[in-house]
Amino acid sequence: MDSVTIREARRDDAPALSDLLTQLGYPTEAAQIPDRLDRMHARPGTIVLVAEHGGRPVGMGTVHLFSAMHCDEPAAWLTALVVDESARGRGVGSALVKRAEELAVQHGALNLALTSALHRTEAHEFYKNHGYDHTGVRLVKKFSKAATSPTTQRT
Repeated sequence: MDSVTIREARRDDAPALSDLLTQLGYPTEAAQIPDRLDRMHARPGTIVLVAEHGGRPVGMGTVHLFSAMHCDEPAAWLTALVVDESARGRGVGSALVKRAEELAVQHGALNLALTSALHRTEAHEFYKNHGYDHTGVRLVKKFSKAATSPTTQRT
C-alpha cells in the first residue's frame, strides 16, 4: 500500500479505532475511545499508533515501554495490533510493526514482546516472517467486573 503514514492516535480517530478493535475481537463503542486514549496518553511510555492511508485510519497498535525488575533496559510490549480487513496484506501491519520496533529501540529496549491468541495462526506467521520467535506461553486468569469493582475490594 503506497503512502501509509504512521502517527499517534487522536480523539477524533474514535470511530475508526472502534471499528478496528471490533474487527480484532474486542467490540468497543466509539464513545469509549476518547477516555481510553486519555488514560493511555497519561501513562508515560504508552503510545497508540494509527496507520493512515488516504486520510483514513486503516490500522492501529499500541506500544508500552516500562521498567521491569528483571532487566536494566526498558521492556517493550506491542499490543492490540490490527489492520482493517480492506487493507490487510498490503504492508500496513508491517509499517506498524516497524514503527513499534523503532520506538522500542529509541527508548533503549533490547526486544519487543507481544502476545497473540492461539486461534490467530495467520498473525503468528506474520510475526515469524518479521523475525519474532515463539519464546514462551501466556497464561491468563479472568476476573469478573464485580470482583474488580472498588466497592467489592477489601483493604
